[in-house]
Amino acid sequence: MGSIGGAIGPASPDPPPERPADPFTVPEDQREPTGGERWARLTARVGIGPRDPVLIALSGGADSVLLLHLAAWARPRPPVWAAHVEHELRGTESREDSEFCLRLCAGLEVPFVRLRAPIDPDGGNLEARARRARYRVLAAEARRLAVTCVATGHHADDALETLLMRWLRGTAPAGLAGLRARSRVAGARVVRPLIDMRREEVRELLTSHGLYWREDSSNTDARFTRNRVRHELLDVLSAACGPEARRNLLAFGREIETLEGELAVRTAHVVWRPPVHAAARRTARDAHIGGSLPRSALARLVLPLRRRALWRLLTEGTSRAPTREVLERILSDLALGRCARHHLPGGWSLQLRSDLLHLSPPPAALAPLRPALIGRERNDPPTLERANQALMPFGEPAGARPGELELKVGGGAVHIADGRSITAEWVDLPSGADVPRSEVAVELDPGPARAPLRVRFPRSGDRFRGLGAPGHRPLTRFLADAGIPREERSRVPLVFAGEDLLWVAGLRPGECGRVLPGTTRRLRLELHDAAEGAFAPQANTALYAD
Repeated sequence: MGSIGGAIGPASPDPPPERPADPFTVPEDQREPTGGERWARLTARVGIGPRDPVLIALSGGADSVLLLHLAAWARPRPPVWAAHVEHELRGTESREDSEFCLRLCAGLEVPFVRLRAPIDPDGGNLEARARRARYRVLAAEARRLAVTCVATGHHADDALETLLMRWLRGTAPAGLAGLRARSRVAGARVVRPLIDMRREEVRELLTSHGLYWREDSSNTDARFTRNRVRHELLDVLSAACGPEARRNLLAFGREIETLEGELAVRTAHVVWRPPVHAAARRTARDAHIGGSLPRSALARLVLPLRRRALWRLLTEGTSRAPTREVLERILSDLALGRCARHHLPGGWSLQLRSDLLHLSPPPAALAPLRPALIGRERNDPPTLERANQALMPFGEPAGARPGELELKVGGGAVHIADGRSITAEWVDLPSGADVPRSEVAVELDPGPARAPLRVRFPRSGDRFRGLGAPGHRPLTRFLADAGIPREERSRVPLVFAGEDLLWVAGLRPGECGRVLPGTTRRLRLELHDAAEGAFAPQANTALYAD
């Protein structure tokens, strides 16, 4: 993002110069200059249309101020919103930045929102933490507005500084090109329309139109790596290599970006799929948090492409780039065929199994399961308020232990606090009719259902005999063999009939519910609002083996 800060620019106290006639202005007596052609060219550079809705990250610095004006001046004007992120690091100066952005948007009639992303100033790597927090709240705001694109004011000098910082710190090949014109950050599509402009060009355009911006006092603070690169290293490079040094570095970065684009084509097919048997542990909205990947998809790549693909997968999956050390340890385990678990930044983990890679999020990233179950009423869906209450006192069958709820056949649903629900009903079908084998719906013999149906989550000591299995075994072993990571096994709902485990919801029915040849009335159990389209590895296709 652009500079955010204290002083108003331009620094000169002289009145703004008279506006010249150029492609995106009109005479002074017309209130709104038009920059339609300029905006169209800039948006084409980053792969969006001139009329596409856009959320502009407005810091108050020169670059984001220019970007906002160009969008607001465009005719026809695109649907445009502006968001200012407050990190609350600079006290009065931060509040003045926010007020400046508010007044600016009011004058341009652009909808404006303040977003809070407080940062602890005493933690390490303040710049990186602020950047992650900033993009996180911007991405969330874009989703709230149903806007697919976040635009930032990064320009060529920002790209050059990022390039040098990444080279000096070390990065995977995908990071060598520095800032891109478009990318995905924190799940949002981020575009940088000013990426080809120099910092001086941005300020000259603003000054020539009599426009003002804020200067961030922290932009001169030598504690920050970017400032040292901007004010010291770049000057040294220019003095040592001549005035063409900066241009040559940017050109080299663009060549790296071209090469990276060619490599990306060769690894684009390697993507996370929904977690295995996602319905058993995820709602539809959580289906694509983390994921699963066949180990063979990486094994088929030569090492340089494997390193590039793994770096991209982990960065996309967790919104944080892995360290070089972690990346190399994972690559080593893959090459040697090891099964292992690796801890990643932000509480994520990567489990290497013999056939699959599982990327698991921190618990806070998934819908909560407190309490485990929240009651049953017909046509009464769960609400957030109910989900945060204690277990409902009604509906528990006689002798039930806390955390169990009765599931009445044809009598409504048991609602799970994360948004899923389970229903039961009788269905009458001709003898010999096909038995559905879906992860979210099963039909069973009604015999066991004469006992009260109960729903709960796994407990220590649970055992299960799956349909077609030769005998009972620990439920934990069944879930492990199905590819459910340890961290999420407690999210799998279980349906009991008396003491018999009738259905591991989202995975497999029990042998006790096998439909017999002469059965005409069946018990149908359904898991609603669960993740669909989950990837099940070939090794687990025998879940319904006869």
